[in-house]
Amino acid sequence: KQWYQRRVAITAGEVLTKAMAGLQVIGAGLGRTGTLSMKLALEELGFNPCHHMAEVMQVHTDRNHLLKKIYQEKDNIDAIKELFGGYVAVVDYPGCMFYEEFMKINPDAKVVLTVRDSPEAWAKSARETIFMLNTVQSWLKRKVMTFVQVALNPHMYWIQQMMVKVHGLAPNEPKTDLAQMYTDWNKRVIETVPAEKLLIFNVKEGWKPLCDFLGVPVPDTPFPRVNSTANFKEMVGAHVKKKMGVLLLKFVLVVSIGAGAAVLLTHFG
Repeated sequence: KQWYQRRVAITAGEVLTKAMAGLQVIGAGLGRTGTLSMKLALEELGFNPCHHMAEVMQVHTDRNHLLKKIYQEKDNIDAIKELFGGYVAVVDYPGCMFYEEFMKINPDAKVVLTVRDSPEAWAKSARETIFMLNTVQSWLKRKVMTFVQVALNPHMYWIQQMMVKVHGLAPNEPKTDLAQMYTDWNKRVIETVPAEKLLIFNVKEGWKPLCDFLGVPVPDTPFPRVNSTANFKEMVGAHVKKKMGVLLLKFVLVVSIGAGAAVLLTHFG
C-alpha cells in the first residue's frame, strides 16, 4: 500500500511537467486483470507515468470533465489526447476502452492484453469489486447504491456510460453475464490487434514475457503483486470515508449558513 501511494505521488508530479510523448504501451485488458500490478511494473521498466483508474480518482481529477465530453462527442480524439496527455503507458478502465483509438494515435505502440486464469475467475473478482452491483437483485437498492456511488465520484457516471456503449451491455446489471463479457472483449482485442504487436499476459507469469515483448532488461526486483480483492475493498473503503467526510462538511456548512440567514431574517426582517 505504501509503495502504491509513493508511486502515485511520483506519477502526479511527472504528469504535470511532462509533455505529451505519445503512448508506447497500450493496456487493453479489462479492470481486475492485474492492472494495478501492471501499472507499477511498467513504471518500474521505465514506461512512466502509466495511466490507471487510480489517476482518475487521485491524480488528475482536474481532467475528469473530459470524460463527459468523450462520451457525448463521438470520435473526439482531441479530448482523448487531452485526458491521457503526458502518459507513456495506459492500463485499466477507462483507458482500455480506447485501445483502438490509441493504436491510431500511435501505430508503433505495443498492446498488452492482461488476462485472468479463466473467465469465471475474472467474473468472480469483478462481482466482488468493480461490478459489485451485478449481484444486487433489487432494482431500488441498485439505484440507491448507484446514486451514492455517483455522488461520491461524479466522474464514475460517465465511465459507466462508456462501458455500456463499448461493451453493448451494463456490467452492473444482474442479467449481464460477466464471464461472457470478458470472453467477448478478449476475443475482440485479439481480432483487432496485429499479432506481432500483441502480448496476451497473465501477471502470474512475471517479468520475462513482458520484458521480452517490450525489449527491456528483466529487473532484479520481484514483480509487483498488489490490489487483491481485499486490498481493493480496503482502498475503496478509505476513499469513500474521505469523500463522505467532505460531503458531510459541505452539508454542515450549508445548514449553518442557512440557519444563520434564517436568524438574521428573523432578527432584522
